Order: sequence, then C-alpha cells, then structure tokens
Amino acid sequence: MPTPPENESIAEESRLLARAGAGDREAFRELYARYSTPLFSLAVRLVGSIGDSEELLQDAFMKIWRNAASYDPRKSRPFTWAVTVMRRTCIDHLRKRQRIPAMTPLLPDDAATLHSSAGDTVRHSAEAREDSERVRGALAGAPPHQRRALELALFSEMTHAEIARQLDQPVGTVKSWIRRGLLDLRTTLTEPTL
Repeated sequence: MPTPPENESIAEESRLLARAGAGDREAFRELYARYSTPLFSLAVRLVGSIGDSEELLQDAFMKIWRNAASYDPRKSRPFTWAVTVMRRTCIDHLRKRQRIPAMTPLLPDDAATLHSSAGDTVRHSAEAREDSERVRGALAGAPPHQRRALELALFSEMTHAEIARQLDQPVGTVKSWIRRGLLDLRTTLTEPTL
C-alpha cells in the first residue's frame, strides 16, 4: 500500500528538523521556505503588527534552529511543533508589551528610519492583509467545531485541557481537531496564489 502524500511530507519535514538539529543549514533553509509564510500569517493575526511579526518570525526560527535537535516526532508533527514555537514566541512578546509603557517618545533618528521604510511598510502591509484574508478563508472553510478549537488554540493562551473544558469535549478529540485544522491551514497557506 503506497504511503499517503501527507505522511511523506511529515516524514520529510521530520528529517529536515533532524538535519537542522545536527547543524545542516540547507535543511534549515528548506524548513524556512516551507514554514515562513504560514508562521508569519499566524504572527500577524496574534500581534497585529507587521514589523513585530517580522521580528517574531525571526525569533521563532532562531528557537527552531536551536531546538531542532530536541524535536520528538512521537509528540507532534513538525509543522504543529513549529506553530507551537511561533505561538509561544508571540505570547511572550504580548506579555512583555503589556509591561512596557504604551507611549515612548519618537527620537529624530527613529522618524528618519520610519520615513525611509514607508514603502516597505506599505508592501508588507498589503502582503499581510492578503495573508490574513487567506487565514480567515481557511478558518471559515473548517467545520465549526474544528474552527472554534483551532481559534482558541492559536489566538488564546488556553491549554488543550482548558479548550476541551470550554468546548465540553475530550482532550484527545480537541487535539485531533486542532491537528487537522493546522494541517488544512498549512495546505491553504502554502498553495501558490494566482
């Protein structure tokens, strides 16, 4: 019986993580190429800022690079593990941001930097809007129970057990819904747009 394409992809990504964990930069570049778009979209949805999301994406990939050797394929799929790293990075950022005063004065050098990067900001903003629409579209196409579980997993600080209690479902069921939702989301976000 042939191996389903999904399983081949998971096996390939597990091998890439193992190679990256052993210091293989080419394997890490391949992981970045596969995961950066959906992880960036997730960051934009979580933190609402293009600039912050770009930095958080880099932070998350640094964590993936440093911790790839500790990835355990028995515990989660590679993409699910990467989403967890991205989500935790964003949550840490949001918690820190709550402790920092909301307004800080803009220094003259900062204003010049902001002005010079305005074109990049507009382009990134348009790309993020498009990514956000694709995420919303992917979520809208999911069955209601799966969509709710996935939204809670991605956009709240709730654990799987807390989500299960909120949805009045067994933890294993909720984990299955989230896993399937992440795979569907990944497929949607990695498909080329016309």
